[in-house]
Amino acid sequence: MDPNYKWLIAILIAIVIISVQSFLSRRANVYFGAIVPILYLVFIFGWWITRTGNVHTASLIKVAVAGTLFLLGTWVKGRESLKNKRKKEMEKMKLHDIH
Repeated sequence: MDPNYKWLIAILIAIVIISVQSFLSRRANVYFGAIVPILYLVFIFGWWITRTGNVHTASLIKVAVAGTLFLLGTWVKGRESLKNKRKKEMEKMKLHDIH
């Protein structure tokens, strides 16, 4: 496979993962946002186990920590977005109750 297509596929996969994480983070159940970071860590751990000789452990740990922090940051932003959305809805409901 052409190396350019590998990068394109990797970027598309990253976009899909980030989109799914963003969507799940905005759901009413707070734990849905934990699904993708947990799957990410399981994938990284599985990668480390199967490729122990071919992967530098320090680099893998850096990737695991950075990716997990990014996904958790997306989770926090999604929760804040949901909180703000609910707050605006409550303000609209209160405004309609006044009139």
